[in-house]
Amino acid sequence: GSRTRQIRSRSLVQFLKHCVYREKFPVAWLPSTDLKDHIGQKPTTAKSQSGDPITDQQIINLINSFPDDSTGQRWADAIRLLSELGLRPIELNFLSVKTDKTTGKPYWWCSYQKRGGGGTTKPRVLHPLPLVSDDGEIQQWNLMQRWQAKLIDLPNVENQNALKTYLNRKKYWKSLKAELKDRDENLVPYSFRHSFSVRGHQRGIDNGSMSSSMGHSIECHCREYPWATDKGTETAFERANKTLAAA
Repeated sequence: GSRTRQIRSRSLVQFLKHCVYREKFPVAWLPSTDLKDHIGQKPTTAKSQSGDPITDQQIINLINSFPDDSTGQRWADAIRLLSELGLRPIELNFLSVKTDKTTGKPYWWCSYQKRGGGGTTKPRVLHPLPLVSDDGEIQQWNLMQRWQAKLIDLPNVENQNALKTYLNRKKYWKSLKAELKDRDENLVPYSFRHSFSVRGHQRGIDNGSMSSSMGHSIECHCREYPWATDKGTETAFERANKTLAAA
């Protein structure tokens, strides 16, 4: 039932059709038009490998647990950027600050283009969502100002496993990973990006705006982040019922 199996099954179908229609193979080589049995379905109890979100406070605690040396602070800034901007880890390599020619205001820009089954994502403007601690304190990390002043020195993230390797050595990350595992959830570097999505929907940002800032289609957003659809549906019905009650 995986996406890879689906792609391979359809590719094989196209190949067999080519053999029959173009290369004059026997008609018996024509594949079935119904591929459900060949592709299969993911079990409803299958554990997500893409990871699950964590709370703002857990991210803050993780960052605060890093050593106060140059290496620790480089990784801390990397996670601050991933969390506040909703980045894929690889996008740290494609991050910059540009200036709006009309207003003169600076903005975050990501030049990464992801190629996948749903097409190619375009470079995009990023919209930060500051984290808030459990006691209501907004995290003032001043990332853009520090970036422009060249005060952010990111670690080498050319190796996409570098972040995972660093985190897996940290005691708080291990304990957090065990905590999520007890709930049948999965903690991975992408969890910072997933947490950004949850934070945005908690603040009432619509699916279109969230998907645009995160660099994927609305369809992909709703498929990958079920809380986006669930919360949107709940909010829409609550709003409709309030309007009815007020009429």
